[in-house]
Amino acid sequence: MRRIRKYKKIFTQGWILLKYLYYKIYCIFNKDSLEEYKNCWLVSEHGNDARDNGYFFFEYVRENHPEIDIRYVITLDSPDFHKIENIGKYIIYGSKEHFLAFINSQLLISTHLSGCSPDVGLFFRLQRYGLLRYKGKNICLQHGIIHTNLQFFNQKNTNLSLLITSVQPEYNYLIKNNGFNSYVVKLTGLARYDNLKSKNSNQILFMPTFRKYMHYMNNSEFMKSDYYKHINSLINNIALINYLEANNLNLVFYIHSEFQKYLNLFTSNSKNIIIANMKDYEVQDLLINSKLLITDYSSVFFDFAYMKKPIIYYQFDYDTFQKRHYGKGYFSYTNDGFGPVCRREEEVVKSIKFYIKKGYKIEEKYRTRVSKFFIFNDNKNCERIFNEIIKLNNGDEL
Repeated sequence: MRRIRKYKKIFTQGWILLKYLYYKIYCIFNKDSLEEYKNCWLVSEHGNDARDNGYFFFEYVRENHPEIDIRYVITLDSPDFHKIENIGKYIIYGSKEHFLAFINSQLLISTHLSGCSPDVGLFFRLQRYGLLRYKGKNICLQHGIIHTNLQFFNQKNTNLSLLITSVQPEYNYLIKNNGFNSYVVKLTGLARYDNLKSKNSNQILFMPTFRKYMHYMNNSEFMKSDYYKHINSLINNIALINYLEANNLNLVFYIHSEFQKYLNLFTSNSKNIIIANMKDYEVQDLLINSKLLITDYSSVFFDFAYMKKPIIYYQFDYDTFQKRHYGKGYFSYTNDGFGPVCRREEEVVKSIKFYIKKGYKIEEKYRTRVSKFFIFNDNKNCERIFNEIIKLNNGDEL
């Protein structure tokens, strides 16, 4: 089954590559028809969503700079399509217009590397091995704050014109360890942070991230993994369920988008445990409305810390994660983290009870760490990003 999925992916990417080559040739003989893209700012996230830094930057530009020809790439069946349709121009993901805009746009702006392309993985590899050159300037808004060791993420592999960072340690680390230079890396803050305004509902949030080495597991293999066993055990912990019910509190379990395909494998007998489908819930809304976050290594904990709300790290597989997913970077969960680090389920439940009893107030040492970590908290992140893009377009950094 795994081999079939792999071959299917290879076939799909081969077809996309053929279409790309066709439209490259088409552009050579139809230059006059491509004038409409020469001033276009193309924005995208995964191609089927609009709920991250790409969307919030797109919204900012539409509201504050209507003179800019900015267009958002998204699928017609996306649950977020109506959001884009209501505020600006869109391009249907995978369409002829998408290929033409990707090839000819002035700026390619995305939360992910090669995010504006018709296939992120394929086009990143093409670019990485020197088989693809962008006509437009390539800008990465980022999905979150980099705090781990991403060895592949360097200037040579990414060929970025502009890379957005949010905090000084991240900025310093990418320049010192990843070969970026100061005219590419800019310290502005994440676009979505402008909209992080806490509204506490009667819920807490459990949001573990994915493991890249588990990506191609079938359902049976996934259910045998320590990852599944630990997580499903926590959402069925009797002591936790009883405590939630006694306090009329819900726990929303939202697994990473890469693992949403396994969502139906998780079950809980409690009405206070909500197993959240990404089609029905947006991460930004969950973060804003939750009183407490439990995660493992997901960078969403930075968003939560930005709002000065309590965090619990549940790291049952720390050594394996460091070896097989992302290596250790500048950030130490123990020395720099914004909440307690738990290895066992019982510790997690104990910490949850602790914060509920305290009225969700974070300890002073974690509050101090948060204040030192974030240098921007002024709702002007999109404005700073926009100004850096304008400087890039004007050649001010050259």
